[in-house]
Amino acid sequence: MREQTRSLNEAFSSAGGLGTIFDEPADTGRLARVTSGFHNEWLPVSGSTVGEIRARFRHRLDIDPRGVVILDGHEVNDDTMVQPGQVLTFLHKAGSKG
Repeated sequence: MREQTRSLNEAFSSAGGLGTIFDEPADTGRLARVTSGFHNEWLPVSGSTVGEIRARFRHRLDIDPRGVVILDGHEVNDDTMVQPGQVLTFLHKAGSKG
């Protein structure tokens, strides 16, 4: 009897063949990735400023109102506009209480 091994995609793909649970969304549309601490979500926030996103998702993502904001690896301010597919990261300042 000949044994065949499955590729990783075959082994972990869903029944519908839509990819794995770890795949990024195929059509980001208005979505941008927003992270804060251990929170990490694709949210429909493109076209909004960083300040608007901070205010809207402050409680849901536990965002520090005085924290540093990184957009695609560059520090930005609250007036910066977020585009589809970008990665927005809210960081807590190291060494500060609270």
